[in-house]
Amino acid sequence: PILQSAEVVNLSRNIIITGDDFSQVQCSSSLPESVTGEQTSVEGCRCASFRSTCTLGLHTIAAHSGTTRIRNTRVEKCGQRGVEGKYCLHFHKLKHCPDCLFE
Repeated sequence: PILQSAEVVNLSRNIIITGDDFSQVQCSSSLPESVTGEQTSVEGCRCASFRSTCTLGLHTIAAHSGTTRIRNTRVEKCGQRGVEGKYCLHFHKLKHCPDCLFE
């Protein structure tokens, strides 16, 4: 018999933002801790009792002001696990933004 299968995707997304393949970086014990007890740093991969490497992917940020509108978009290979504040889609202190959209 022939193995037949299909990949099923959400076809309602018409924009795909893809980061490079994830990379692993070694941690540094010299980086300052962002928030006491969280064992992360905004300056890079900080060593922790449970972490000797961090996973790095695509990072985007909209900060402080302006209008951000994201619709029908899939973001993949993103985020930086182990690094404080490095999210796939980071909306940083945008405050009141009635025209901002993320759906």
